[in-house]
Amino acid sequence: MTKVVAITSEKGGVGKSTLAVHLAGAAHASNRKVLLIDEDGRVGSSLRWAARSSGLPFPVLDAGDVKPRRLADFDVVILDTEGRPRRKDLRQLAQRTDLILVPSGVSPLEVEATRELMDFLLAEDAGRKTRVVLTRVPPVGRAAEDIREDLREDGITVCNTLVRQYAAFQRAAEQGVLACDVRDPRAAAAWDDVLALSREIL
Repeated sequence: MTKVVAITSEKGGVGKSTLAVHLAGAAHASNRKVLLIDEDGRVGSSLRWAARSSGLPFPVLDAGDVKPRRLADFDVVILDTEGRPRRKDLRQLAQRTDLILVPSGVSPLEVEATRELMDFLLAEDAGRKTRVVLTRVPPVGRAAEDIREDLREDGITVCNTLVRQYAAFQRAAEQGVLACDVRDPRAAAAWDDVLALSREIL
């Protein structure tokens, strides 16, 4: 059975497309056939990422180019949704996916936006298939751990893995590759975070 994972957020700059690209890479690294679909027709970050080189080992398609019957050919389909989706689109997303990931940074504004989105998804009975992923986490300090526990105390499911903020992710985006493929002293640490998250959710 194909597992469909959507990555969505109501706050920009939280690393949504970075997470989508790298989770697809992690799925491929575990010998699963994966497709990344860019549903953000306005920005198209995943498509732009893939267009910068031929360094991604999996296909990235515009939503308009996807043939629904072909989706069954893949083990994992990852949806990089549009930024700040409308409520009706979120309802539809909850119906057509197996898992919704909500990336969130650790600043108060980002956490507040994440709480509001999670409140909506919980009210739509989509809470059981929704997880928050803390991203762009400072590599030092315990702020992210504290936020993770605060969210959990409020009944929000949060992934154990913290995706830390490393320059390797930015370099990967600039080069159109994965973080594990860039020359950077923290590239391995960045990739390890992604692999840990993929083991947790895929």
